[in-house]
Amino acid sequence: MLRRRKPLIYLLCLFLILLGIQGCSTEKGSQPEDQGIPTLTRINASYSTRPINVPAIVALDQLNFEKAFQAEGIDFKWTEIASGPAQLEALASKSIDISTSMNYVSALLAKANGNDIRVVAGYSQFPEGIAIVAGTDRNVKTLADLKGKKIALQKGTMLHEFLIKALEKENLSPTDVEMVAMESVDAAPALMGGQIDAAILPEPLLTKVISSGKGILVQNAEGFITGQTFIVARSDFALNHPEAVKRFIQLHEESIQWAEQNKEQFYTIAGEQLKLEPKAVEVLYPKFVFSTQINLQMIHELKESAQFLQKNGFIKSTVNTDQLVDDLVDISFL
Repeated sequence: MLRRRKPLIYLLCLFLILLGIQGCSTEKGSQPEDQGIPTLTRINASYSTRPINVPAIVALDQLNFEKAFQAEGIDFKWTEIASGPAQLEALASKSIDISTSMNYVSALLAKANGNDIRVVAGYSQFPEGIAIVAGTDRNVKTLADLKGKKIALQKGTMLHEFLIKALEKENLSPTDVEMVAMESVDAAPALMGGQIDAAILPEPLLTKVISSGKGILVQNAEGFITGQTFIVARSDFALNHPEAVKRFIQLHEESIQWAEQNKEQFYTIAGEQLKLEPKAVEVLYPKFVFSTQINLQMIHELKESAQFLQKNGFIKSTVNTDQLVDDLVDISFL
């Protein structure tokens, strides 16, 4: 009888072993690296040195991203892309994996329109560094004076939201002015050349126009918008290569810290890149707050902004704006 039981015991043991192997295989299969994802060999990221993007200026000067990722066998490349819409187009086409300094309105509208992106970290806040500027000869001194005027701005960005909210304060609507879609770098000379009546400009263009004597400050964005920008990644890249995203954020934080600890040297470097005097950089520097952190207040403000954009027709009425923000923001990389 004992001999007859041995085959049964062997079969039972074999079954348990196979079951254990299957269980281990299933558990490992939940990890991205075991799902046939190619080894990461290259990262493409976008940057903009303007308005005064401290981390980008430091990174370009010190090549810290290139050096750090090269040590891990990864080729890293920066591409300059200034505007939110252009950054989003590059993300959608997969020509870049990560975008820095993405303004919050562009990120919200992109997500609402099906662009599969994720906000993975904060970048900066600078409401004091954005303002409505009018030509000195255009008889515009207050927000109410903007009625009937031609105003240049980057549409579909936080500058757009700022203008709408500023007009609302004076019981004006977007139809009471003529909005002209224009990149900020083009809007500044257009204003000084008399082609438009006013423009919404970020620093350092803002200071340049006012210093020229051809523009006057009407209203800055403080109290109207947060001026928040983010680090944004393609969802598939972030999910497949989470450690690379975390390393990117870490290097970004190191760039911020270096500038804070070496201010005089940073003012010189930034001045060279932005074609400003170091003293001018020193004056503008305090207007910008750089941090990768994302807190509950920021998420609440994003949801309020999404509701505002929906109310003004930028986001379809069928979209659940709270869920939109929850799907957009991913703090697991911090």
